[in-house]
Amino acid sequence: MKGRLRRIGAWLLYFVCLAVIFEAGSYYLLNSLDNRLGDISERHLYNSIRGHELNPDYRRKFDTDDRKIHSDQGFRRDGPVEMRKPDGTFRIFVMGGSALYGIGVQAGSVYPKYRTLFNDETITHFLEKKLNDAAKVAEIPLDIEVINAGVVAYQTFQHPLYFFETIYQYEPDAILFLDGHNDFYRITDDNQIKSYGYSSSNLIKNFNDRMPLITIYSVTRYFGQYSYFFKLLEKISRQLYANYEGRPRNIRLPSEAPDSTFAKRLEASARNGFLRNYRLMQAFADYYDFSYHVFLQPEVVFEDPNNLNDVDRTIRQTTFDRQVGDVGLLNMNRMREEFPRLFADFGIPYTDIGTIAEPGKGQPPQLYIDYCHLTPAGSAIVAQRMFPAAFEILQRDWHAGKETASVSGAAPVELP
Repeated sequence: MKGRLRRIGAWLLYFVCLAVIFEAGSYYLLNSLDNRLGDISERHLYNSIRGHELNPDYRRKFDTDDRKIHSDQGFRRDGPVEMRKPDGTFRIFVMGGSALYGIGVQAGSVYPKYRTLFNDETITHFLEKKLNDAAKVAEIPLDIEVINAGVVAYQTFQHPLYFFETIYQYEPDAILFLDGHNDFYRITDDNQIKSYGYSSSNLIKNFNDRMPLITIYSVTRYFGQYSYFFKLLEKISRQLYANYEGRPRNIRLPSEAPDSTFAKRLEASARNGFLRNYRLMQAFADYYDFSYHVFLQPEVVFEDPNNLNDVDRTIRQTTFDRQVGDVGLLNMNRMREEFPRLFADFGIPYTDIGTIAEPGKGQPPQLYIDYCHLTPAGSAIVAQRMFPAAFEILQRDWHAGKETASVSGAAPVELP
């Protein structure tokens, strides 16, 4: 009996030692890759309405210098945003994808590694500062908030979903959109929502199909909040799931050069895509009484190489060689030529910021970190290009508010 107990004890000790070894090894491996228990190292969380959302707790040493860069409400902002807008505040939301968000270049890319921008390096930070400075000069007694609602991989159909789910509650006075790369350069009959190939759309499909890897991922994800070993298994199963069951379906540029039907086919595709989505936002603007404006985001392949520094020229050539090519660039340029007409036909205010490099600037700063994502210097230029339309909205709405108050017989008041 005693011998049997000793054997059982020996086996228990063996398994405990094995568990400690696995746990310690997983801890050191995960920490070397800057991963921690729970969700802290995940930029996004799944969202049942719009696919995915920013994780308020996200921070990583290599990517954010261990700073928390998302607000508790899931915006790209340091401090909280009060749901009820303070008196004397003019609130602008900016919606878009990863270029607006300010994502960096992660390991394994064909581009040089680059950390995610801090919140004081983003487009919205620079735009907020310029608007507040200009408001003081123009004697507009308002505090201007510019809130970054950009989310990586968002397409324009997610804007009305995000607005109707969350943003309307924050009483925006204006909404600006910085879009282009994720869904403008396509000619397709596909249903944009059904063909979206990221996050919870893949998750739900594979769950309904009872696929094995999503099941393993779900189980290890639960235990991954308590154990480094299971966290490691979670990372492995998630990568396997992403590679084989949840692989993103990216939009591809047209493979043939433009022909005589190009403009008509582009318009038909846009009407069922981004133009329809902005028309929905127009309806929201009428109902909730806010102003709006669409901006076309920059693309490094649109830039004149003579206006770029050496790093940006290399990035442009890599993008051309790996992603775009002669026919792709021809199609993108042709589409860009058509965009002003398409937006004008729908009555949607639109500004092209497809290029940001300026000629005759000597040795310019690095503007891009990859095909469309920006350095702080690039973000500052985009903010400068967005400023005129944004300030025009501010002035117009401010003066309209004063006139309304005067007509009603009341003293002029600040905009709500």
